[in-house]
Amino acid sequence: MAFSVVCDAGGILAVAGVLEGESPSEAEILALDWSSVTVARFLAARFEGRPEAARVETGLALATVDEWFPVRTIATETLARAGLDAVDALDSWSALILAEQLDLALFTASDEVSSDRVEVLRPW
Repeated sequence: MAFSVVCDAGGILAVAGVLEGESPSEAEILALDWSSVTVARFLAARFEGRPEAARVETGLALATVDEWFPVRTIATETLARAGLDAVDALDSWSALILAEQLDLALFTASDEVSSDRVEVLRPW
């Protein structure tokens, strides 16, 4: 029986095999819709000058997600928890909040988030 795990952009990239490390096998992958932008930005930078390759890789990475959730429902809570100066880890903080709301583990490549409510899994 598969279990569910919430992924931030780094988690999605690890599940897709773009980032090295172990990922939860047989897991149903849940993510916030704005993580798709972070994934696309990462892959656009990786494939700079080759937009078609970036587009294909982005599509493959995003296809690993089984269910998408709207970020708008936790946008204010994300900023309150991460702090108004946070920039890089906003995707990870919002994914953590979703994981806590759903009482599921978070799979992330970020060292910046932690929780005393849910398990935080990393690819390394």
